[in-house]
Amino acid sequence: MIDATTGIENQDLKIATMAWENGCGLIIVVNKWDIKEEKGDKTSAHFTKEAIEKAPYLAFVPFLFVSARTGQRVAKVLDLVMQVDAERQKRITTSQVNDTLEQLLARRQPPQAAGQEVKLMYATQVNVAPPTFAVFGNHPDLVAEHYVRYLHNGFREAWGFTGSPLRIVLRSRAA
Repeated sequence: MIDATTGIENQDLKIATMAWENGCGLIIVVNKWDIKEEKGDKTSAHFTKEAIEKAPYLAFVPFLFVSARTGQRVAKVLDLVMQVDAERQKRITTSQVNDTLEQLLARRQPPQAAGQEVKLMYATQVNVAPPTFAVFGNHPDLVAEHYVRYLHNGFREAWGFTGSPLRIVLRSRAA
């Protein structure tokens, strides 16, 4: 829960980051929205944008602007908790994962490293809460970090996983 009058502070970010890195679902509830000064049509969007600039993973986290005093949108908190939990528990079939991986590979192949051809063959979801995908290839250790982010963004675009961290584990085809 964030205080709308002070904005997102360092301690808030530390707690959120710790929760995210430990695989917890996350919802940002911004309280005291009723007394936020200089509120306009885009104030909530601006608040969210500033938070995402401080911690980019917050782009995948829902924000809810409430007032505990007036009760504004408070009833929506539980609905959002249930939605994020459902996203964390979502199971994607191996065929859907491989279809999406195939589309991502068709759009952009992994960069080749030091004269070695890097190929990603197939993938599967190996866990839920948080959703974890294993991507199998011939040289998983040579896949660049930016390409893993590309796969991460592609999987999120395909299935959402709102409010939940998403893990991608690269494995050798032989393992």
